[in-house]
Amino acid sequence: MDSLSIRAILAGLFFGMWPLFMNRSGLNGNMASLAFTLGVLVIVLPFCFSDMGNLLKANWPMIIAAGLAGAIGLLIFNSVLVKSTPVDVGLLFVTMILAQITVPMAYRVIMSGSLSLANGTGFIFAIVAAILLSKG
Repeated sequence: MDSLSIRAILAGLFFGMWPLFMNRSGLNGNMASLAFTLGVLVIVLPFCFSDMGNLLKANWPMIIAAGLAGAIGLLIFNSVLVKSTPVDVGLLFVTMILAQITVPMAYRVIMSGSLSLANGTGFIFAIVAAILLSKG
């Protein structure tokens, strides 16, 4: 397994943990989003100082679009997290992830110009998984 795959797995593990912690924070959705954002800023900012020159070359419309999409998603997701019970949060989290994985796969299909049998089957299995997991 290459280092990018290992990093992707680690990112997935950490992205999988924070919502479970936030569910138990006692904050409402908006305050949970703010607290999360501030926590991320405090941790990430020191790693950015050596790369500040990259901001001048950045594609700002894409940065703004990413920020808007991330902020809206974070606000909505945190409102789900804080209103769900510890028992239901796992299922709601899985539902969000299943919806989330369709976006990059749809992007891949559009960019490649074709839908392979494997990708089509994967989309169907994701829908079936969401239905089966919701029956639990």
